[in-house]
Amino acid sequence: MTDQKFIFLQRLTLIMILSLIPVTLAQAQSLCEVALNEAEQKYRSGDFSAALILINRCLIRTEATAQDKVWAYKLLGKVHIAQENPDEAKKAFALMLRLSPETTLDPTQETPEVMAIFNEVKAAFEKPRPPRAGPQPKKKGGSKKWIWIGAGGVAAVGATAILLGGGGGNGDGTTPPPTGFPLPPGRPR
Repeated sequence: MTDQKFIFLQRLTLIMILSLIPVTLAQAQSLCEVALNEAEQKYRSGDFSAALILINRCLIRTEATAQDKVWAYKLLGKVHIAQENPDEAKKAFALMLRLSPETTLDPTQETPEVMAIFNEVKAAFEKPRPPRAGPQPKKKGGSKKWIWIGAGGVAAVGATAILLGGGGGNGDGTTPPPTGFPLPPGRPR
């Protein structure tokens, strides 16, 4: 094989490999993105039940990115508003904001109802929370609790010893040693 043929085949192989890259990149669109694109179309056409199924299909996928989930929760909120379920829409928008607090909606692209509910959730989400209480000061008298616990333990051990030991026997403070085991009953003949 001549050098020119070899170089030609190398270049041809390289061109074929490079021509496959756009196809591979087009296929790289995640299943979640495909589902959300279809859900968006279903939402716009008024098929809200189908949109919910597709959105949930995306949300349960483990490979869904944070960006996919933000989009899914945004669309979920809009579907719930269209179904006149504002409480569920608020939950969806809150989950979206938890993932991406800087998310905003474009008022020129959304309905007034969507904007009103989203803005309500966003305002509640951005409201400063009261500071958590620091460490609590120790209460005085905490060591007395341990004294009572210890005394109770000693009393329990003493009572157990008395009950298991037979409690004394002949009145002079000594207990006679136990006699052996009783003899077994006789065998029937």
